[in-house]
Amino acid sequence: MAWWDLIRRRRPASRVTAVEVAAALAEVIVQNTNTLRARIEVEGFTRMDPVRAGSDECLLECMIFEWFLRDVMASARAEGHAEAVRRALAGRLLVDLLRSGCSVPELDYLDRRQHDRFEEYEQALDISASLQPLGALAWRRISGDGQPSERMTMLLAIRARAELTHSLALE
Repeated sequence: MAWWDLIRRRRPASRVTAVEVAAALAEVIVQNTNTLRARIEVEGFTRMDPVRAGSDECLLECMIFEWFLRDVMASARAEGHAEAVRRALAGRLLVDLLRSGCSVPELDYLDRRQHDRFEEYEQALDISASLQPLGALAWRRISGDGQPSERMTMLLAIRARAELTHSLALE
């Protein structure tokens, strides 16, 4: 289900606000972050580095990666309202992180971290037509390790390709 389907179900006949778009996007980002973390666990990251896998840092990096994928898609769809949606979305995600029990010190730098990661991820997208550079960078951020894992790089690259291809097909 796409984020815009969530909005249509709530208010099919009226114009949607940036806050409503942000709420739908936040819901999808949270669901996809949970799915990504579960997939990483299945791949054995929890056994290899249980401290990192269970950390707020890992949660934040997974969420920012999923947020980036939605931002690429939402920027194309939100037309002139992209900035308002981004601001509202940042607030929604912050609230969701606080509700999940994420420690407050980690959230102090959420805006800066999100901005930095988005710049890094955009540069990785520009490197080649392949999404492997994006997958490798995302994995280094998620794992907190300087060494990319080929298996996890591919997992994240495939994840990004599926999300970005899906969003482009729906436009």
